[in-house]
Amino acid sequence: MENIGEDIIAMALPVALFLLNTNRVQKAIECCKESLFLMNCNKEENDLQSMKLHLLEFYFILFRAYLRIFDYINVERCCRELLVLSHESGALLIEGFLSMVLGNICEIQCKFTEATQLYNKAINIRATTGDKKGEVNAYVRIGAMFHKLGEYVKAKEYYERALHITIQICDRDGEALSYLNLGAVFYLLREDLKAKEYIERALAIRIEMDNRLEQATCYGNLGAVFMGLRQFVKAKEYLEKALAMRTEIGDRLGEAADYENLGHVNFLHRQYFKAKEYFEKALVIRAEIGDRTGEAEGFLNLGIMFESLRQLVEAKKYFEKALTLNNEIGNRKGQAKCYEHIGSMFISFGEYIKAKVNLETALAIATEIGYRKGEALCYKGLGDVLCNSVGDYIKAKDYVERALAITTEIGDREGEASCYQGLRNVLFLLGDYNRAKECNERALAISIEIGDRAGEASCYAGLGSVFRSFGENVKAKEYTERALAITIEVGDRRVEANCYGILGNIFSSLGQYVEAKEYFRNALRISIEIDDREGEATSYANLGHLFTMLDHQIAEVCLEKALYLFRTVKVSYLELQIFFSYSILFLQQNKLEEALFYLHQNICKFEEQRNLLGINDQLKTLFLEVRGAYPYKLLSWSLCVTRNPHHALYVEELGRARGLSDLMAENYSVETHVSANPQSWSGIGDILKKESNSTCLYISVFENFVQLWIIKSSDVIFYKEILVKENFVLAGLTKNLSLGEILVDSFHSFGCLPMEECEDRSLQVGEPQPISLEQSSSKASRLLEEDDNEEEISSIFLCYKIFIAPIYHLLEDPEVIIVPHSSLYKVPFAALKEKDGAAYFSESHRIRIVPSLTTLKLNQDSPVDYHSNSGALIVGNPKVGWLSPLPWARKEAEMVGRLVGTAPLVGESATKQAVLEQITSVSLIHFAAHGDAERGEIALSPNQTPDNPKIIPPKEAYMLTMGDVSRVKVRAKLVVLSCCHSANGQVRAEGVIGIARAFQASGARSVLAALWAISDSATEKLMRRFYEHLVGGESASESLHQAMKWMRNNGFTMESDWASFMLIGDDVKLEFGKQR
Repeated sequence: MENIGEDIIAMALPVALFLLNTNRVQKAIECCKESLFLMNCNKEENDLQSMKLHLLEFYFILFRAYLRIFDYINVERCCRELLVLSHESGALLIEGFLSMVLGNICEIQCKFTEATQLYNKAINIRATTGDKKGEVNAYVRIGAMFHKLGEYVKAKEYYERALHITIQICDRDGEALSYLNLGAVFYLLREDLKAKEYIERALAIRIEMDNRLEQATCYGNLGAVFMGLRQFVKAKEYLEKALAMRTEIGDRLGEAADYENLGHVNFLHRQYFKAKEYFEKALVIRAEIGDRTGEAEGFLNLGIMFESLRQLVEAKKYFEKALTLNNEIGNRKGQAKCYEHIGSMFISFGEYIKAKVNLETALAIATEIGYRKGEALCYKGLGDVLCNSVGDYIKAKDYVERALAITTEIGDREGEASCYQGLRNVLFLLGDYNRAKECNERALAISIEIGDRAGEASCYAGLGSVFRSFGENVKAKEYTERALAITIEVGDRRVEANCYGILGNIFSSLGQYVEAKEYFRNALRISIEIDDREGEATSYANLGHLFTMLDHQIAEVCLEKALYLFRTVKVSYLELQIFFSYSILFLQQNKLEEALFYLHQNICKFEEQRNLLGINDQLKTLFLEVRGAYPYKLLSWSLCVTRNPHHALYVEELGRARGLSDLMAENYSVETHVSANPQSWSGIGDILKKESNSTCLYISVFENFVQLWIIKSSDVIFYKEILVKENFVLAGLTKNLSLGEILVDSFHSFGCLPMEECEDRSLQVGEPQPISLEQSSSKASRLLEEDDNEEEISSIFLCYKIFIAPIYHLLEDPEVIIVPHSSLYKVPFAALKEKDGAAYFSESHRIRIVPSLTTLKLNQDSPVDYHSNSGALIVGNPKVGWLSPLPWARKEAEMVGRLVGTAPLVGESATKQAVLEQITSVSLIHFAAHGDAERGEIALSPNQTPDNPKIIPPKEAYMLTMGDVSRVKVRAKLVVLSCCHSANGQVRAEGVIGIARAFQASGARSVLAALWAISDSATEKLMRRFYEHLVGGESASESLHQAMKWMRNNGFTMESDWASFMLIGDDVKLEFGKQR
């Protein structure tokens, strides 16, 4: 046998084939293996082309033999060898066939990426060889794979290609199959009318061909479509028709499918006993015919049904049976589905650790096998776990957004709506109600479009919650009642209970406590009936909070039950609610020690959740607004009541400019040391020790009280409470107004000047529009209100009486550092005086504003080499074609440039690119331009497009935004914002969120900004005097003080002319000698 010849190989081939055909499979395998071994030993003596042909033939016999004995490992090995050989031999037909076979093997093994590549290879080969039927078969195969994976858009694409070819080659059988497949996909895409149309086309062809088996399939699919359309009578009719035909012809597998669909119809029709009966019949058939995959799916269906009925113990039993079976047969996709459902069920139990473990297991399997729909379900579930259990809203949001991206990509509309609802929940808990509303509306639109009534109800309930948070109770009630009607119709008891809870909160906020109590009790009753422990805990918490206003004993009982249940479900937001309600209850009973304990527990838990938000400033700001601000204020006030104003001040700091402090600390690479731990509440006096000749006036507003702290380097030396209502009466104001409302409106006419006196540097524009030559040459108009100024004068006196007079005798130092609160940022402290003819507060004291003492300390602790000691960026009147020019701003920039020895960027040269190139390296930044404080934007000159200069560029090309500033490190010691209202912005618990804050957050040590617009001539003179003193070596605070003094002494006697600018942050000196 050493020199084997072609004749011996030729004899071995028919022998091996004969042995295979006579069912002597092992002998055939041995013959092929021996021949392959001998060929390999003598490969140098054999003709290469002839040997490749024989190898192909022997491997093909081996492939068939292994397939006969179900040895799929060797089937795959032979198939891969054959694929290489057929490609090398140019046997395209065989290569195409083998690509299909190997693709199917990879699909069974859940190697979906490789399966896709092989199916596409088969498609290309069959298209090349003109094998149209084979091409259709490959399209159908790959479409079916994506269909099973839940990637319905891709499945649809392949099915449509198959349909096109079948019509082209007049393959009626293939055409009917394609219509049926497309109908099934459209059903899953929730396009039910299209699904019905395609399945009816398939049915017509099957009737024409008298194919009873396929007719039954069409009737079964039509039943499923009508079930999706919630036309249950028709659905039942078609499914029973399909069942009868399948029973008649003995299609047991089809029978099982019809029983399952009848189970789903009865379940949706709330005929649960019948649904269970049908599911069990399907299960029996699958067990009888040995369909173990279908049997596992049957157990899963029963589990899902019991989970929906909130019979979670029964659900768990069936899920575990399904998982055991899937483990036995190695069905990876089935395993992923089981773990995902078990994880979701543990969420319902409130067992979040177990839920997380199961969902992560499911996610790993789904990712490994490319089961995209499963991935999305797991990401959504993990988002729910992180949101509810630990309050890690950032990670939760990230997971839900990943799920949303997948559901959108694969065309899973129901999943997409679910993800939008998940995002709504996260954003709602963070206090981002506007974005929560947007997500809710998207989910609602999809739910209505696909006919998902339960989803629609959940969305209406979500809108009810959002509008209640907006204080729009009429709209909230309308949406919630709409949700309630649908939930009763579809039998979604959990959402029904949620609706009662929302309605209870609405009526409670309206003061209609009897109605609120009834709704909360309805929610509690349903939650207990369906064993929803989270809902039960929430209902007891709501009742407990309501009864703090009605019956303290009942309130305490309800809160005890809520806290007990919380310990089993561990829902993060609920803990905050319970602690807060306990504190209210004990305060009303004058049990201050207990109230302080629960308030402290509340803020500790809030701090834990806030820390999980990382450096996301926007979410931190919103979270403080809705979850932290009031508990901080209540704790601070309670500490003052218990005669501990020192600790109260530290609690105030926890609620002041926290986001700004975090951003500054990040820039400076220092720690803030702000903590809810009372052990850390010390050292405020040390901050003032570093401020020479300064006293700090720390102001807080809480309900009807103003709280004043005076702090010197020797620590807190004075605390006083002012009852503001008494001062309102003395000022002739109504008691019903809040201090915030008065302050917002009090100084509104300061800066409302005629257009001939003041160019408008505000940026109140929507989308940029080209303006005419006449518009371009005229100055922007100003609203001139016919107020007699009495309101403003009385407000100046009132503010002095409330904020300054009670502590004036303690302000012995020449500078006062004021820490305002909320709407107090609107107060022009420099303009305050006791009465007409009296001296202004700013005549005797320099005034500086700091957002918090922590921000002041961060400036003190900033690295010595962080801020620049030289260089200036002066920007004036950037040319923006669709905005009115600012000639006075240009003059101002040129004047400042001359004084500090720097050429300004004016007109077309003041581009965003030029500004960003210099903004990180200079010691002084000055903007005299159009700006919007609330949006945090300054308009700069866009780079002109030479080809078409009239084209308006996108905003990001010319608008300097807060985002732009936050992405760079500003190293300026001083930023001057000579734009209208540049000190204003959105007033939040965090402070004023505007452009001045943006510069501080990015590293600016100090910012000079304006509360209102002042006349052009007044601005020019004030800025000239300010910079003369600054260049002369005086500090920013002293320079502003001297500039205001000069204005008052030189004809500018109106407060609106000189009191607009406020210095925020540190008191800095600039070294102009280094840059002139």
